[in-house]
Amino acid sequence: MTNGQQQHPPTPASRGMNWKHWTAIIVVLALCCGGVFLMNSNFNNPTGTIRDHYDRAAHLDEGGGRAYTSSLSPATVADQIDDDAEAREERSNGGVYYLQYSKHIVAVSPYQGGSKILLHDYRSGYNHYSSVFILWGWSSSPPSPFRGGGPGSGK
Repeated sequence: MTNGQQQHPPTPASRGMNWKHWTAIIVVLALCCGGVFLMNSNFNNPTGTIRDHYDRAAHLDEGGGRAYTSSLSPATVADQIDDDAEAREERSNGGVYYLQYSKHIVAVSPYQGGSKILLHDYRSGYNHYSSVFILWGWSSSPPSPFRGGGPGSGK
C-alpha cells in the first residue's frame, strides 16, 4: 500500500460458465446416456454362442429354426448356452429343454446320443412349439428385455 493507493481483491475471471464447466457437463451427459443405453440393451443373445460352439446341421432345420448338433447331452448343452447367454426362462418337457430370450427361442433335444439345438427367432419358435408354451404362459409376443423390479413389483 504505497502512495496511498488501495489494492482491490482480484476479480473472478468470469461469472458465466467457462470451458471447465462445459467439459464437466458433457462428461456427465455422456455417462448418463451410456448408462441408459446399457440398461436398455439386451446382451442375452444366444446366436453367437450356438454358432461358435456347435456344429451347423442344415439338413435338420425345422419350423423356421436353424439346427446345430452336439455330442453332449441336452441338459449339458442347455446349461452351457444359458451360462453364456442367460435365458429369461428355461423349461423342459419330455427331455427337450427350451430357452426363452427376448428375440429367440432355443430348443435342445436328444439326437443320436447327443443333442440337436434349434435356434428360432421368437415368433417362429413360439409358433413351432406353441402347444407346450401355452401351458407355461409364455406369450406369443417376444418379452420385453426390461425385467422390471421397481417398487411394488412384487419381486
